[in-house]
Parts: sequence; C-alpha cells; structure tokens
Amino acid sequence: MNHFEGPRPLLDRIQQSALVVGGLGACALVVGAIFSAQQFFQSYLFAYMFVLSFAVGSLGILVLHHMVSGRWGFAIQRLIEAAARTIPLMALLFIPILAGLSDVYPWMNQNGMPQGPLMGFKQTYLSVPFFVSRAVLYFVIWTVMAFTLSRWSHMQDQNAGAALTRKMRLLSAPGIIVYVLTMTFAGFDWVMSLEPQWYSSIFGALIIVSQVLSTLALCIIALRLLAAYKPFSGFLKETHFHHLGNLLLTFVVLWAYMQVSQLIIIWSGNLPEENLWYLHRTGTWDYLVVPLVIGHFFIPFFLLLSRRTKRAMARLALVAVFILAMRLADMFWLITPAFHPGEFHIHWLDVAVPISLGGLWLAAFVRNLKGYSLVPLHDPRFEPALERVENAVGAEG
Repeated sequence: MNHFEGPRPLLDRIQQSALVVGGLGACALVVGAIFSAQQFFQSYLFAYMFVLSFAVGSLGILVLHHMVSGRWGFAIQRLIEAAARTIPLMALLFIPILAGLSDVYPWMNQNGMPQGPLMGFKQTYLSVPFFVSRAVLYFVIWTVMAFTLSRWSHMQDQNAGAALTRKMRLLSAPGIIVYVLTMTFAGFDWVMSLEPQWYSSIFGALIIVSQVLSTLALCIIALRLLAAYKPFSGFLKETHFHHLGNLLLTFVVLWAYMQVSQLIIIWSGNLPEENLWYLHRTGTWDYLVVPLVIGHFFIPFFLLLSRRTKRAMARLALVAVFILAMRLADMFWLITPAFHPGEFHIHWLDVAVPISLGGLWLAAFVRNLKGYSLVPLHDPRFEPALERVENAVGAEG
C-alpha cells in the first residue's frame, strides 16, 4: 500500500507555489542587494534566523522524541525528520551571511570595538577564521545527526525490529546535549555578537526555546492540512492535537519566563554593558514591545488554556499561525534594533527576504516529505502509542 497517494496532489501544489514565491522573491532580493547591500545583509540575517528555527528546531524535537517516545511524537516524526534534512540547504543559505560579515557585525572592525574587561577575549573569539570554523562545525554536527536518525528511521520501514530503535535512542541521548550546546553558541555567534559589548548567559536557551516553539507551530499547521489524508486520517485523534497544544502552551510560557528572567536580572544588576541592549530597543521600538507581550504570550496563553481549543485541530492551527507571526515579529525585535538603536525601522527587504527564504525552505521541506512514508511503519513503539491514544479516547468517551 502506498501511504503517500492521498496527499500527493496537495503537497505538489504547495511545493510548486513555494518554489514560485521563493524564486520571484530571490529576483527581488538581487535588486535589493545591488541598490542597498548593507540593508540586504541586515534583513537577510533576520529572515535567515527565523527560517533556521524550523530546520534546527526540528532536530531538537526529533532527539527529544526518540528519548521520551511520547505518543505526540509519532504524529509529527516524519514532519520533523523532513524539516531536519533541510539543514544542508540552510548551510548553503548561510553563505550570504559570510559574504556580508562587514555589513552586519561590528566586530569585523576591530578598531571600532568597544573597550571593556571582557573585550580582549571577545576580540579573539570573534575573529573571522574562528567564526567561520565554528559555523562549519555546527552545520556538520547538525547534518550528521539529522541524516543518521532519518536514515535509521527509514531503514526501519523495511526491516521491523527494535535494534534500530535502540540505536536512535542511544544517539539521541547525547544528541540532546550536543544540540543545546551547539545552538547556544550559534545564538551567541550569529545574534548576540551583533552587539559585542553585551552578554547574557540565558540568551542561547532563549533562542532554543524559540526554535522549538516555531517548529511545534509549523507541525500543527502541517498536520491540520494532512489530517484528511491517509495515513493520518486513519490514526490522528483529538488526543494528538491536545498533546501538541499542551506542548505549545508549555513553550509559550517558557519563552515568556526566560524573557522576563533576563530582563529582571539585567535590570537589577544595572550594569551599563548589559543595559545597553535594552536601551537599543526603547524609543519608537516601544511600539513593537506591547504587541509582542500581548500577542506572543497573553493571547496564546489564554487561548491554549482552553481544552476545546487544543482538541479542535482547526482552532489550534489558527493559534499556531498566529504564534508563527509573533515569532517573526520577535526575531525582528531581537535583531533589527542592533542596526537602528532607539528608532523603529522597517525596510521592504525586511518583508521580501523572509518570504523568499521561507518559500525556498518550504519547497525543500515538502520535497523531503514526499520521499518516504508519512508515518514510521515498523517502529515497535508506534502501535503501543496508538493503543494508548485509543484507550485515552475511550476513557474520555
């Protein structure tokens, strides 16, 4: 039986539309790069970090899934595997950032680096060869982990047994640690170093939580689109969406907790090198802060408290779409004030680049998704997980 027959026309249309949008957007970006190179690179970094969330965040959820074997994980396993296999594409799309280092990162001009007790170490750490070497290392590690776990999972489709399950779990145990460490330092390198005098030990964890939140929202939207087609129509229950909604709520709260914790610590310390980051995000940037606080936390928080919202896939998908919009705004707020401190600034490239990169990434994601069965066929944990869902549904009935 072909488990993929049902949704193929839908996924073909999505892939073709994404390619058209990505291609047309790329043409616009060439024009923008010619006439405003510095703005292009700044907008590109913001859009790149947003799109990267789906690829690397999927890897984080994948290793977590293999460790805990939650029933929610089998519904999205092939989605996050397909997303994680786009990491080589993200490595390729990282090249423009390397080409525009001098237009984005102030530490490229060592004479213009601010002075301070830690700046000596930072000048060594933020050198171009070391920066590029670390980036290559991150992408190599992520790619190896993503493709190894995906290959073992797809091998299991042909060969039933628990041996491959054990191998995936054994790799995922250290894989969680590796993912957290590499993404933490990538967050330091690619975002925090935009303001090299500033530092926050929680910033890397905030990037990781944001990535997982974005990926969960994307998976919920994808499941909503695929729920009417086989094989999902045969096993997806309200309980699956309930669990995913609970996870979404958890990471919405965790995001808010980390944001408030960072603010309180820096505010109470009142150190100039720490306060500066928030000062850059005052002035007319305040007009974005209030919508972010309300839209990124309060609205989804109260919506996701409702059991009815979490168990209705259409409602939950709408909440997920709203969260993704807030995630885009939050990434804009994290990055753009570094280039325009105290003064809200938006350029047409800030709209065009996310659309273009998002289209190219979505096309690659759908292409990966079409290559294999949409569910793990012979994973020994899959059937028991379905039975637990059935029992839970029966008990609730």
